[in-house]
This record gives sequence, structure tokens and C-alpha cells, in this order.
Amino acid sequence: MMIRLLGPVELERADQTRPVRPPQAALALAALAWEVGRVVPAETLEARIWGERVPPGARNTLYTIITRLRREVLGDEGRVLRRVGGYQLDVAEPGVDLRRFRSLAEVAATAADPRPPLEEALALWRGDPLTGLPGEWTERVRRRLWEERKEVVLRWARTVSAEDPGAAVAALSPLAEAYPLDELVAVALIEALHEGGRTAEALARYAGVRRTLAEELGVEPGAALRDLHHLLLRTGGTGRTTGTRRQAAPEPRPGPPGGDAPGGDAPGGDAPGGTAPGVDAPPVPAQLPARLAGFVGRKAELERLAGSAAVCVISGPPGVGKSSLALHWAHHHRDRFPGGQLHAHLGALDPADASAVLSRFLGALGVPETRIPPGVEDRTGLYRSLLATRRVLVVLDDVRAAEQVTPLLATAPGCLTVITSRTELPALSVTVGASLLHLDVLSADEAHGLLAARVGADRLAAEPEAAELIVDRCGRLPLALAIVAARTVRRSDLPLAEIAAGLDRAGADLEPFADTDPAIDLRTVFGRSYRELPEEAARLFRRLGGQAGPHLALAAVASLAGLPVERTRGLVDQLDRANLVELSARGRPRLHDLLRAYAAEQARAADRPATRRAATRRLLDHYLHSACAASAACYPHREHLAPARPARGVTVERFTAPEEALRWYAAESVALPALVAEAARAGLDRHAWQLAWGFGEFMQRRGPWEEILGVQEVALECAERLGDLLAQAGCHSRLARAHAKLGADQQAVAHFERAVELHRDLGEPVLEAHLHLGLAVPVSRVRPGEELRHALRALELFEAGGDAIGQARALNNAGWWRAQRREYDQAYADCSRAQRILADLGYAQGEGHAWDSVAYVLDAMGDHGRAVACYERAAELLLGCDDPHPAAETLVRLGDTHAAAGDPAKALNAWRRALECYDTLGDAQAESVRARCAALRHGEHPPRGR
Repeated sequence: MMIRLLGPVELERADQTRPVRPPQAALALAALAWEVGRVVPAETLEARIWGERVPPGARNTLYTIITRLRREVLGDEGRVLRRVGGYQLDVAEPGVDLRRFRSLAEVAATAADPRPPLEEALALWRGDPLTGLPGEWTERVRRRLWEERKEVVLRWARTVSAEDPGAAVAALSPLAEAYPLDELVAVALIEALHEGGRTAEALARYAGVRRTLAEELGVEPGAALRDLHHLLLRTGGTGRTTGTRRQAAPEPRPGPPGGDAPGGDAPGGDAPGGTAPGVDAPPVPAQLPARLAGFVGRKAELERLAGSAAVCVISGPPGVGKSSLALHWAHHHRDRFPGGQLHAHLGALDPADASAVLSRFLGALGVPETRIPPGVEDRTGLYRSLLATRRVLVVLDDVRAAEQVTPLLATAPGCLTVITSRTELPALSVTVGASLLHLDVLSADEAHGLLAARVGADRLAAEPEAAELIVDRCGRLPLALAIVAARTVRRSDLPLAEIAAGLDRAGADLEPFADTDPAIDLRTVFGRSYRELPEEAARLFRRLGGQAGPHLALAAVASLAGLPVERTRGLVDQLDRANLVELSARGRPRLHDLLRAYAAEQARAADRPATRRAATRRLLDHYLHSACAASAACYPHREHLAPARPARGVTVERFTAPEEALRWYAAESVALPALVAEAARAGLDRHAWQLAWGFGEFMQRRGPWEEILGVQEVALECAERLGDLLAQAGCHSRLARAHAKLGADQQAVAHFERAVELHRDLGEPVLEAHLHLGLAVPVSRVRPGEELRHALRALELFEAGGDAIGQARALNNAGWWRAQRREYDQAYADCSRAQRILADLGYAQGEGHAWDSVAYVLDAMGDHGRAVACYERAAELLLGCDDPHPAAETLVRLGDTHAAAGDPAKALNAWRRALECYDTLGDAQAESVRARCAALRHGEHPPRGR
């Protein structure tokens, strides 16, 4: 199977190609295939499908699109896996034409004959990438892919130009039309024309390119084009002169767009910047600091630097390796800038004062001190005049503001300015078209590579677990890794396990990353960015350092700060521009673990305990009241909780439809364990158990059972400290259900029985009845034969409490347990009656469970046709109520029924639908369903479920 992106989005399977429709499905598949093998966050998928205006209900629509991709598009040859926070496309090689295209281009780079892989790569293109799909993301992808194709066409043309210049001209001509300002393309085409004996056309092409550059950019052609022009004039129309051309002017290597390639000035020194005979050559500055030893990784970022505009800004959080990247690239490419390299560290300078740096640069370029003008404007004018005749690399490190570097920019053709900054400097993108390169922490492989380069690969290989812990504790931040590596090298006698244990014991303390040298002291490095923040933004940064969970929505951040949402949004933007937080696609601020530790330290130093406690209380109030609102919207039949009024300054989410509430639950539930733990630590016990309640129904329907256990155990401890028996009973109930799902039946029975006891003492017959229904399941495995008694006891209690829905549910459960005893007639009567009652009451979820029981009884009685119809209705109702776990179980039983009836195709279809539910939930039961599918394909009889 091949997913095709280099043209219309299509799927090729068994020599047949079919388009992916509708456009939303094509966009979703393209977004996943663009990052095949990596997890794509759900919010990123939504942004790529709908752009900036993600419609209400988009998350549910996304679920539908993913389901369609799994069921109708990919089939058995590819999977869309549900992962924490997003989705991952898993397809076998080559899988995606773009991946194949890039792989072939890499193969060609080292191949003895690069033509075959390059031709195979270009043959994969079928038109405009992602043809016809709308959106800003697709436009960015198209532009990037056309650039990649251009480079491959250029490489191919150079390999064939000498032998078949006509083919090279045919390939390069449309490229020259598409990129009229690209001098590398122009050089390649003019060479091919000349080598084919078409020198007159080549000269005309040069004249056209020169005219276009003058009109569009106001510049003359670079050295490579000028050299080639001189060669054409010397050889005239005498035919091919490939050998002479190669000797006279080496083939240019890629440089900054519009810049000159290596080769110096034109022959005879008559090009701009040339040196007349008898005149001393100007000095060539070489100011780059020493290159960093042990630099690893950053392949993609280095490639982006190589193709950047005349100005490139490298930004990122403190300690992420901005300066290291800039200097590594600068040393590696210094031969592209024969005019020299200038360097300045601007962190300590006033943003408005570039005069001293200009003076130093002018002196390095050969201007005597007596001839350096006094004013900034005059110095800037002289500086730019000198750079106009040279190819110079300028590296400006630790820039604080755009105005600090504007006079220092080398924007002349052939020059490049590389800037590192803790802020984004977006103004330079607008004013001078700067490329903006944001640097993140290292990948896991790169982090291990950096550690190995400093400590030694053998030492890491001997203690892989310790190495993993060191990388994890350093958060893959290059500076932190380098600090730990330096100490590790000094203590060669110390096992890595001891170093890792020391980091682990330190926890969130930054002391392991302290040093007397401020350049490599993590607190000092972080402090430079923190101290430049306005006070209100700094206060929010400190608040975020103490926040629970991996990230917060804007309303939660506003509650933490006690500020209105729009005012908070501006402060978050300030932190983002300072690279102290990273914003997700939905605008959620996230702190690197070490920055979080630094923020927490600053909070302890600057804020009173009462202030910090009040902020925590507001955050917990936000989540508690929002969860209660979400529960009311999603589960109207559930009992309601009435927490105390939220503190002043809290923003509470409001929901107009269940879909909105479910989307909120899905996004925020990842923070629940940390929130409950934080509430317990802060002594806010009521918040802790009420938060566990507020998310309880949603969590049980999704089924992260281990996580539920952890949350409810903390909640139970808090409820016990409060002496709240009703809260304790609820926690015992949810613990019991989680234990039952995990197969720990003894523990489940113990918690259920304790909850029953508490509700009985409290005189709550309806709540006690619910527990008997749940208790029947683990009891059937621990004390077989007692389950029906619990179902009938629940029925009595519901009748006593006047709960009609509960009575129907108990009746359905009794029918199910009678079916286990093969009392099918009574079972059918009980379950059918329950279904009718629940339908009349409008309780769709309960009705879905009842239809499942009816189907099970009919199947056991041999009426497979009616059973199938009932299972389908049950699955429809359960999925419509956002109850995927029981829906998946129903679909498994539906597949079993089809398989038993001898219809493997329908069985596989039902099991695939069940797999979609389990994969979305990340449930391990998915593997047993896959085993069923595999057994059926091999002609075996898969085991039937319950």
C-alpha cells in the first residue's frame, strides 16, 4: 500500500489507485502521513483540517473522520493508533510516497550513480502536492515540497547535463519559470544550454535573469552567474566546453538565496569587491568563537539554516543550544563567505545602542579608527557599503530586541546574518524577510548522542537505564545535559547509576545544575529571560511553575492568575515570545520541566504562602465547577453535586451542548491525577474527592483503570479525613469498578461491600441498589451463584426508592444472569421488558445495554438473525451516548455471532469497528480482537466472548 501526497491525496493498493474523499478525510490522512510514525496531537489535526476557525463539535467530527480512515480507507494494511493526546499513522514501508521520495534523495547523495534513485524519486510526483486541498497548512506544505523537488531536479540535471544537455534543458526550463530569482537554477539552465551548443540562447537567458534581478531586487547577478557569463563570452558559439567550464568556475554549492557561491570574484578581479593590481587586499575578519566539541543532531535545523534567507533568527528557550547551533553551522560553512566572519555577543548591551559593535566591525573590515564616523547612521552606511562588495557571515548572539541588530544586519547579496535570541523577534520577519527558526529540546536519540559524545558511548552502553534516567531528568535540554556530562567526565570512577540516583533524589531542585560560572549555571541562564519580564508576566510565570498537570487551557490559566481571560492571553503571549513557555496549537502554555522548577523556586522566593495557596484554590475551583457543569451537560441522569461557590477571580467553563463538554473532558482529564494530588497536598480535601467525582463518569466510560485507581485512592483518603461517609462510599464504588475491570475481583468485592455497608447506614436505598448491580460482576467470579441475588436485591431497593430507570436496569441485569443459568425464556422476558421501559423513559444508554442483553439471549437461543439486529441497535445507541467500552464489547459479540453463523466478512467488519473503539481508548483488549481477526483469516475458529 502507498499513501500518495505528491499530487492528489490517493491510496494505491495492488496496482489500483483511488482518491481519498471527502476533503476532510484527505486532509486528516495527509496530516497523519506528513508525520508518519509520530504522534500528531488531536488539536494539531483539527488545526490542519479546519484552520484557525475550528468549528464547534470538531473533536467529534475528527473521531468520525478517523473511524472512516480506519474502516474505509486503510483497511488491514495501515492503522491509525490512538495515543496519549493524539493519533499516530502506522504503515509498512514505503507507506507514503513522500517518505519514499526523501529516502531516494538520501540514497542518491552517496550512490556511485545518483541518476537512478533521483529519477525514481521524481517519478513519484503526479502534480501539485495535496492537489485541491484548502488551508494555510497545506499551502506551507506545498511550498516546502516544491522546494525539495527543485533541489532534486537540480541534482539530476547536473548528473545528465554533460551527456544529455537537451534532457537537462527540458527539466530546468519550467523550473526557471517557477523560480525566476533563483540563481542556482539559472546557472544550471544556462550551463545546459551552452553544453548543448545553444550559447546564444544561454546569453539571452543570462540577460533576462540579470534584468529580473535588477527589477525585482535591485541587485546584480552573483559571482557564479557572472563567472559563467564571462565563460560564454570567451567561448562564443564554439559548442560544448564542459571541461573548460568546470575548470574555470567550479559548480556552485547551495548558499543563501540570491547569494554568491564559492569561487570568489570574476576572473581578472573586475567584479565588484575585486582588488586592483598593486592594492593591498582588505583584511578578512575571522571572529567566530571556537566551535563546540561534541555537537550532535539538529539535522533538520542545520538544513533550514543552509537554505535560509539573508537573515535568520534562531530562537528558543534558555539552554536549548541556540548559540551552539549557530556556531556549529557557521564553522561548517565558513568557506561560503570568503569576505570573513563577524561575531558579537549582544546580551549585555542596551537594545538601542549598536554604535560600539559597529565600530568594532568596521575596524575588523579594515577601516582605520580615525576614519570611523561618530554617529550610528553614518557608521551603518559605511558598514553596508563595505558589505555590498563582500560575502560576509555575521553572527549576532543573545539578541534582546530587533532594534538592537537592525544597523548590524548583513543583507547584501551573498551575505548572511545569523541571530540567536531568547525571543522570537517577529519584527525582523516583517521588515527584512528574516527566516525564523524555533529551536526545541533535543529528540531522545539526539540527547543520548550528546551524552555519548561527552561521556563516551561505551560508558552509556554499560548502564543504559541510568543513561535513560539522566536524559529524562535533564528534560533533553542541551545545557542541562552538558552540565551533567561535564561532572560525569570529572568523576570517571563514579557509576552512572549513582549520578542518575543523585538527580532523581534532587527531584524538582535545580541544584544539580548549579555552577560557579554563570555561563553554565542553569538558574543564571534562566534568570536572564525571567528578569526581563514585566512584573505581571513574571507573576504569571511563577504561578505556572506551581500548576498541576502538563498544561492548562486559557480559562484555567486565567483562574490561576485571578485575571480576566483576555488580559491573561496577553500575558501568555509575552511568555511565549520570551520562550519561557511553549504554546500548543490551541494556545495552551507548557513549561519545560526545568523551567517549571525554576518558576516554582521564584514563586517560593517572591510570593507569600497564602498567595500561592489562594492561586491553587482558584485553579482547583476552576476545574471542579467546570467538571460539574460538564457532568450536568453530558450525564443528565446522574446525581448532581453542589460544591461551594468558587473563589473570586475564577473563570468557569460553560457548555451549551454535550459535545462541548465531552471535548473539554477529553482535553482536561489528563490533568486529573495531578490536580487531585495537589488538592490533597494543599489540605483541600473536599476539592480532592469532589474533583474525582466530577470526572468520575467520563473516566469510567473511557477506562484508564490504573489512573482511576490512583485518583480514587487519594480521594478516599481525603474523604476519610473529612469524615464524609457519602463521599467515602462513592470513592469505594469507583475503586471497586476499576478493580473489577482490572481483574482484581477480591479487591473489587471488598470495596463494593464496604460501599454497600456505608449506603445502608446512610439510608440511601437507591445508591445501595446501584452498588448491588456492580457487585454482581466480580461476585460471579469470586462466589459463583450469588450474582442473581444481587440483581434481585437491587430491583427491590430501586422499587423502594421509586427509581424507574434503576428498576429497568436491575431487571435487565437479572435477565442477563438468568441467561448465564440458561433460563432463556425468563431471561428474554426480563431483558425485553427492561428495553421497553428504558425506551419509554428516554434513557438511551440504558436502552443500549438492554438491547445488548436481548441480543445475547436470542443468540444463545439460536435466533442469530434477530440477535444481529439487536446487537446493531445496541451499538448504535451506546456509541451515540459516548459509551465506547460497552459499545466495543457489543461489537465483539456481534462479530462472534456472525462468525458462528458462517459469515466471516461481516464478523471481520464488526470486530474492526470494535477495534476502533478500543484503539481510541488505548484499551489492551484491542489485542484479543486482533487475534480474533487473525484467526478468522487463517481459517481458524476464534474463541467466543462472553
